[in-house]
Amino acid sequence: MKAMKKLFAGLMMLTLIFGVSFAGSAFASGNEVKLIDSDVGVMYKPGYVGFSGNIEVANLGPVKNVSVHYTTDNTNWYDTTASYAGPGDVNREKWHFAISRTDASTDHLELKNLSFIKFAIKYEVNNQTYWDNNEGANYYNEVNHTVPLRSVILGAPNVLNANSTLSNGEFTGNIYVKNLNPTKIVKILYTTDNWATTREGIATYSGSLNNFNSVENWSYSFNVPGATNIKYSISYTTGGQTYWDNNYGHNYEVF
Repeated sequence: MKAMKKLFAGLMMLTLIFGVSFAGSAFASGNEVKLIDSDVGVMYKPGYVGFSGNIEVANLGPVKNVSVHYTTDNTNWYDTTASYAGPGDVNREKWHFAISRTDASTDHLELKNLSFIKFAIKYEVNNQTYWDNNEGANYYNEVNHTVPLRSVILGAPNVLNANSTLSNGEFTGNIYVKNLNPTKIVKILYTTDNWATTREGIATYSGSLNNFNSVENWSYSFNVPGATNIKYSISYTTGGQTYWDNNYGHNYEVF
């Protein structure tokens, strides 16, 4: 009995020690930090390899550090710092990271002959550290086996505006969607007169964006003669659910 009491007391002491050690240093992420998207791109001839992405963080304080912790060989781990990219809404910010190398460079040798990359997002603020490590699995991406040699994954969003252009009366763009179900509808709600009137268009599937078939590219092209400014948002309906990307309620705009 005395031995059991001593063992219990020892375990309690270890619990207290570890509790004090980790207090203020590491917490599992809720909504404090989330990956938005990330991609890996290669061009074999110049030996180019690029790894980049976007992150969303809760604005918990004026001084903060956002970084990406990654490995390309499951043994050595590296860190790269993200930079502030702009506001999301009143409580959230967007941060961006990007690293790359070519055969003419000695930078980021860990990216040479890249086949895969695993990573997690680290967010330090107010003497606390928050992680988005994909619920403990870490994020994973690899070089796409087919052209284009660019592989995209999505973090928190189920649908994400990729890009858009307005040129010579044509409104065109691309949208990233998670492949949640085989049947889906992707729509663009847009206006050419600052929402006095609205139009709706349908995007079409244009291919998978990674080897896992987890993210698809959907594209659109609409004739808008005379338009000089377009505001728009995107909806994605699948499995009886509709997801929106409306740029944090501000809508997107293209000139």
